[in-house]
Amino acid sequence: MASEEVKTDTVLILCRKKVENTRWDYLTQVEKECKEKEKPSYDTETDPSEGLMNVLKKIYEDGDDDMKRTINKAWVESREKQAKGDTEF
Repeated sequence: MASEEVKTDTVLILCRKKVENTRWDYLTQVEKECKEKEKPSYDTETDPSEGLMNVLKKIYEDGDDDMKRTINKAWVESREKQAKGDTEF
């Protein structure tokens, strides 16, 4: 059974679990889908650098303009170093 308490600026809903000592990882299907989408996939058969590139792509896609400029700057500087033959970090 759930109980509700209404305040002027919030609504607090308390829920009781049917089975004690269980963990709720999410409350709604939407929350479940969002959490599963955010989980990194661990594929042991792919190239590790490919995984890093996928992470960077996600950061770039989700980032704001400043983040995109920072990533672009780092990429350009890295390419310039490679062109010079200076690949040591």
